Amino acid sequence: MQLEGSYQFQAPRAAVWEALMNPDVLAQALPGGEQMERVGDNEYRAVMNVRVGPVQGKFQGSIELADIVHLEGYRMKVSGQGAPGFLSGEGTLRLEENGGADAVYTDLIYSGDVQIGGRIAGVSQRLIDSTAKSLTRQGLQALDQHIQGQLNPPVAPAPVASSTNDAASTPAASTPAPAPRGPSSAAIATNVARDVAKDIAADYVPLDKQEKVLYAALGALGMLLFVVLVRLVQK
Repeated sequence: MQLEGSYQFQAPRAAVWEALMNPDVLAQALPGGEQMERVGDNEYRAVMNVRVGPVQGKFQGSIELADIVHLEGYRMKVSGQGAPGFLSGEGTLRLEENGGADAVYTDLIYSGDVQIGGRIAGVSQRLIDSTAKSLTRQGLQALDQHIQGQLNPPVAPAPVASSTNDAASTPAASTPAPAPRGPSSAAIATNVARDVAKDIAADYVPLDKQEKVLYAALGALGMLLFVVLVRLVQK
């Protein structure tokens, strides 16, 4: 399976690089990520709970970084296995900073080749590709939210002072940005279903009608789930 694409962060390259090299941040940002810890120089151990179509389960694996060029990119080797099957692959990640004095943004360009086997390999290739793209997009969006939180931390309200002079001399303090929170399991499943539906619709529905068809399909699915829920309650 080939996986390639890009994502633009409205942030300087140094901020994006710092987040990418922080295993705690990545573990929280990755959809289904449960754990990621450093076990050696540029080597990590990870646990992820992934669902592809009817196949769901945990993967335990390793991630090894090589050819690291500070602030520019690296090569990555991954391997993992679990009840759903196994996977292995290699890829590259590159950062390019663009913009001027008024606005700086960073493009993340990634590409890789992944091999899978076991139960998960029995799922259609189209479903696997669409799910992989969706999970990658959701992970990058969660990472982006963390980076923006670091660059623009929320300002805590100033404490109530006993006098006007005290209040005037107490500046508002910024609070540290919280660790990124990846999407919930329900949100991940919903987003994957939506992205897969869009990919499939692209093959059969004209571009100008895809959005209407997608909303109609999601509405029908929501109505079906509502009917099932009502019947379960009545029982």
